[in-house]
Amino acid sequence: MSIQISGGLVLNLYTFILALLLLLFQENDRRSKSNIAFIKLISILTLLVGVSAVGDLARELGPDYIFLTKFSDYFVFAFDPLGFLFSMAYIDSYTVYGDPKKRSGFLWFIRIYAMINFAMVTSAQIFGTGWFFYYEGLTYHRGDLYLIRGIFHVILCLSVMLYVFVFKNGIIQSYRLPIMLFPIIVAMGGFLQVTFSYLNLEYAATVLACMILLIYVQKRDVNLDYLTGIVNRRGIDLAMKRAICESKEKEFAAIMIDVDYFKTINDKFGHKAGDEVLECIAGVLTASFEKDDVVGRFGGDEFCIITRTNDEKELHQKIKNIKDSVAGIDWSNKGEIDLSISTGVAVYEQGCGMKVKDFLEYIDMKMYKEKIEHHLSDRRHMAV
Repeated sequence: MSIQISGGLVLNLYTFILALLLLLFQENDRRSKSNIAFIKLISILTLLVGVSAVGDLARELGPDYIFLTKFSDYFVFAFDPLGFLFSMAYIDSYTVYGDPKKRSGFLWFIRIYAMINFAMVTSAQIFGTGWFFYYEGLTYHRGDLYLIRGIFHVILCLSVMLYVFVFKNGIIQSYRLPIMLFPIIVAMGGFLQVTFSYLNLEYAATVLACMILLIYVQKRDVNLDYLTGIVNRRGIDLAMKRAICESKEKEFAAIMIDVDYFKTINDKFGHKAGDEVLECIAGVLTASFEKDDVVGRFGGDEFCIITRTNDEKELHQKIKNIKDSVAGIDWSNKGEIDLSISTGVAVYEQGCGMKVKDFLEYIDMKMYKEKIEHHLSDRRHMAV
């Protein structure tokens, strides 16, 4: 039996392989909200493209395999709204600002549609109503509700694009451009599929968009802090390890920074104000050091900088400039609480034998010593 492979089947097979590779080569922390959402998105996409390819292959094999073709059509019709749902959930995982009720409203709209769609497609198959598609012998036909369902899918795609437009300023800045491009690429694939109905261009476009996310978001995400866009604790540890290994040729210093009275800021003004403070300070630190230096968020309200500047006089001058810049930050609650920081700095000395953990603990201890002095000074001032 000779099989003539169609272009649609070839495209689906290539798309399936790419989606499967995206799923298999995940290196990020699988517990993170964004990575869980990304894995769900790739998983449903892999299933949809794989089942669609099985249906195309069954058509090529002949009438004996019509049951596989029918199952493929049912599966795609029943579950493809989940692609929109997981896309929205993924984008939402990188949205740090925006009305939670409005954001949740977008997600619930797609959830409700996905549940209604599944119930109607399944009941249509069980009771043979042919609402969305049906077969006369071996011939596929579109049902009476096919066009209405297609309009709803356009609305779903537009809702994802609308979400990105409405909450674009709340999306983490480091990832904003590739995330904003994601629904646009998917929409282009959907519109092209209307023209070339025999090719599954919507799925192919979604996989392409996911590849862009993998390169420009997922691969960077593992070492970056969600809120501030600077290096996270893992990135700091890796940079510190590299700096210690290279310290024979290139000396370096490290600075630990802690925001004074940060808990008071969160308690009095809320976590959004606290996030604003952290973002502002991250901006000051990034602007204060060279591109080769590493600026990171150590955790909570602590920051760590690894710099090739090793002259103590120059380091202390730089710290003074940073403190002045932080004190001058024009944040939303300035005046009620003036921002200040405590710092600990040390030059890594060759032969000291300190490893990453030891050196970080050393500068952390120096920073807390200054922090205690700041608190004691404030108490004396209040007593007077």
